[in-house]
Amino acid sequence: MTYEIAWADEAFAAAQVFMADDPAGLAAVFDAVDGLASNPRPPEALPWGGTDVLRLRIGQYRMLYEIDDQVVTIDVIHPGRSR
Repeated sequence: MTYEIAWADEAFAAAQVFMADDPAGLAAVFDAVDGLASNPRPPEALPWGGTDVLRLRIGQYRMLYEIDDQVVTIDVIHPGRSR
């Protein structure tokens, strides 16, 4: 089963801001997020808090996302950068 990737407007806007500083890092983020379409629960994705949100670390970046198996969608909620 292949999932559709849907970026929240705020998440995509934040990623674009990071793109100006680190295009190679953001390319890795977009590649990793695209990979979630075929493997939405990779072993390196960890639960975030007590919610159904998963956190995926990609280099210095963190992506928060939710999986909706009912409509086969992955919603990217928030990209962030670790310090």
